[in-house]
Amino acid sequence: MQDWENKTQYANIQVTLHFRPYSKAAYIGKDYPMQLPIKLEPVQVQFDCSVRYSINSSVAEEVWTKSTDIQSGGIVRLGPDRRVFAIAMFHQLHCLDGLSKALRSKNQIALDGHVGHCLNYLRQVFECLADGTEEPVVQASMLKSQTCAPPFIRECSNWSTLYDFISANYVAFHEFKVKNGSWSCEWPQGYP
Repeated sequence: MQDWENKTQYANIQVTLHFRPYSKAAYIGKDYPMQLPIKLEPVQVQFDCSVRYSINSSVAEEVWTKSTDIQSGGIVRLGPDRRVFAIAMFHQLHCLDGLSKALRSKNQIALDGHVGHCLNYLRQVFECLADGTEEPVVQASMLKSQTCAPPFIRECSNWSTLYDFISANYVAFHEFKVKNGSWSCEWPQGYP
């Protein structure tokens, strides 16, 4: 399959998305591609400690919430009938946000079925990805005293491309609604 390029203008920003061609999916039942039609280029990222994401920080809740606070909620609409799909990275971030809230909570109400779902879901994601990246070993005593591991470099997929695609999809869907009047859909089970 050959890739192609699409330049989209939204919110006064020019975004160039590199698409992989979709299969001729009907977006009915199980007939849909398993991946978005974008190429996530590899990027080098330094992993280090961030006090912003610590559990006991005064801004932790705001920072964790903002990691998933995008207009679309991590949802895209694809195919001729604009079928609704959740994007895995945003579901994963949502689960981390929920776990962070549960760890900061002072009552047991936070430890509901959602936390169990998220723990199991993230376990499945980690096993599915089977990331073989070599990481430096850090002694537990260092984490207790410094609450932080030394920084190291990883190769990651460029998540900015995913944010750009989702934002462009959100804008395109709302432009479609304005042009064609109201739109309704059947939400997947578990979504509002």
